[in-house]
Formats: sequence, C-alpha cells, structure tokens
Amino acid sequence: MNDLIIPKLRNDIVFDFVEDEVNGRHIVLFDPSGYADRPVYLPGFFLDMLKLLNGDLSINELNKTVSQTLNLDFDDSFFLELFKHLDENCFLETPRYFWRKYDIDKYLESPKRNYVCGGSTYPLEYAQLKESLDKLLDCKETTNSNQNAKAIIVPHIDFNIGAQANSTYSTAYNAIKNTEADLFVIFGTSHYGNSDLFMLTKKDFETPLGLVENDKELISFMQRDRMPRITIDDLSHRNEHSIELQAVILKHLFADKEFKILPVLCGSFHNFIRDNTLPNSERKFVDFIDKLKQGIEALGRKAVFIASADFAHIGRKFGDNFDATQVLENVKNEDMDLINQLENCNQDAFFKLVTEAKDKRKICGLSPIYAMLHTVCPSKGHFLKYEQWNEIATKSAVSFASLSFYE
Repeated sequence: MNDLIIPKLRNDIVFDFVEDEVNGRHIVLFDPSGYADRPVYLPGFFLDMLKLLNGDLSINELNKTVSQTLNLDFDDSFFLELFKHLDENCFLETPRYFWRKYDIDKYLESPKRNYVCGGSTYPLEYAQLKESLDKLLDCKETTNSNQNAKAIIVPHIDFNIGAQANSTYSTAYNAIKNTEADLFVIFGTSHYGNSDLFMLTKKDFETPLGLVENDKELISFMQRDRMPRITIDDLSHRNEHSIELQAVILKHLFADKEFKILPVLCGSFHNFIRDNTLPNSERKFVDFIDKLKQGIEALGRKAVFIASADFAHIGRKFGDNFDATQVLENVKNEDMDLINQLENCNQDAFFKLVTEAKDKRKICGLSPIYAMLHTVCPSKGHFLKYEQWNEIATKSAVSFASLSFYE
C-alpha cells in the first residue's frame, strides 16, 4: 500500500483561503470547469502538501517529503482518506474524474436535454404515458370561467402520489388548455444549482412523447447586449425535474399545437430573506425580467407563464426535529395566508410573509412564484386547489397548490 502512486491533482483546480473563528484558516479548492459537484475545504497548511501531488510520488515518498520539508507527520491511513475524499469529488486525475468529464462533455455538446424522470415519476412507454397524463389532467373541479389564464402556479410534485396530484395539476392546466399561446415560459425551482438568480439553457427538452423545442431565438435576443449577462447553465438543468415535468405535460396537452418553451431555473433567494429585502430591489433581478419581456414583445410571442412550484417541506426528511403529521394543520393555515396574498396578486406581501417566518417551512417555490408574478403583473388571481402529501414512512410532508392569473 505504501508504494501506491498518488494520482495527480488536476491542473485546472483553483484555490482560495477562508477564515472563521471556529476553524481558523482553511483552503477551498474550486473546479471552474464544473466537473466537481462542490468545493473541497481543507486546513490551510495542506496547500504546500497539495502542490506535491504531481502524479509521481507514492504514499511512502509523499509521507517522507511532507515530514522532511513541511515538518508534518501523518500515517498512511490519513493520506488514503484524504485522497479518497479528493477522488470522490473529482479533483484528482483518476478514472472517476475522466469518466465524469467524458459524460459531462458529451452532455454539453448535445443539443438536447434528455429526460431524467421517465420510469420513475412518469411511465416511459408512449401509450402508458398518455393514459397516465389523461388521468392526471382529468379535471372535475373547475369550470370554463377559470380558463384563458395568462399564468398559472402548478406543483412539481411526483405524478404518482395519486388524487392530490391529479386535483392540483388538472385545475391549473385546465386554466390554459384553450390558450392561443405559442410560448410557455416556465419558471422552475432549481434544486441542484445556484450559479445565478436565473439560469437558462438552449437545449431542447426530450420527452417520451417527442421533442419540446426551446425558444433559442428569444434567448439569443436576451443575450444581444453583453450587459447585464444572461447565465446559461446547462448542468443545473440536466437533472432538474421542476421544468421537465411541465414540459412533458405541455407536450401531451398540446400534442397538435406548435409551441416552444423558455426554461428558466430560479436560484435561491435566501440572501434576500437574510437581508430582509425584496428581490426586485436588485438590479440583476429587474434587468433579467425586463430583458425577458422585451424579447417576448419584440419577437411577437404569445406567451403563457408557468411557475413550477411546491410550497412547504416539513418533517424529518427535510431536517426538522418533528414529525410532519404534528403540524399539518398549522402549515395549512400558514400556506393559506401565502395563497391569499398570491390570489390578490401581491407577490411582495407573499415574499415578506416568508421572510418574516425566515422561511422555516422551506417554500421551494418561493423564487419561481415571485419571479413569475413580477413578470406578468396580473390584475386578478384565482385560487384553485390546495393539497398536502404526508409521506408517513419518512414522517415528512410537502404542500402544494394551483392558482391561475389573468390580465
């Protein structure tokens, strides 16, 4: 084991130092190429040792060098754990890193984003999927008076949970099923990446029902001026379900209609909660929304807007020290306070309520809901349905709702 050659540290890794009162000075390793999922934090004195990782030294040789030149003594198991940690995070030139690089590069080169929820959230087989979506959208709780909406809030909860999913998805999509829109702007929660407030991709969305085309012309229009910069983050979109689920439904609902989507992943707005400010107080937020609206108008798009958003996430699975069942009624009352503000088309009051509660219920739809309403500025809202999914096995629950909005 002592003769094991230590893999080389990647040349493109960058580092910075951070310091706090508890842990002192630390070095942070970053991967600007995006092959690593997260930064790696190590004690600050590790920097000189990391510089020795040239791919030529064995553990024994490195141990001797570290002892002689840096006056540090470690046993072999320490080095093995360190290199395991670096390897798992793709910071070393190992087969794990090269395979991940190949996989990501291949995805980035592709013009399509392949679906990731097929076979789990929805069936893969064409006829079975259409039957499943027909059932999901079988709406018995709304009337024609709720149709021709300019925008909707719809969940991204798993289709398979049953009646609760049916009632919320169907009431929302019933409100736009007769639309003449040729563009659906989907604001989705970003669960896997936060490189910016808003993250776009130019990739078309593959579904088992066929390709859903992305409005690349609109994105190019938004990129026309270099400042402010529009963020293209393909990797954040790769495994994200919040937009994929809506794309699948749209492809089914408008099978005979030509349309495009604009997939907009919304990053975390928690810095605004922390600072007790509104997102529309930041120039970057306003500029993105302005560019989006200008592009839609300039290109003559007939747009409908969708916020793909769930509400509260509570219980053990989400880090709470209590069972969800104990607080479901309280959560419903809190959610209805939020929904009342949304129905009144007051996204600022909605955001302030979440801020006052310090987002203790983890409203994952906070950013797409706020951004969508700020874009549309509707004059009337209509509350459609509210549901909770109580997952007994994990002692956790998610709440979600559907609303429609009109000019």
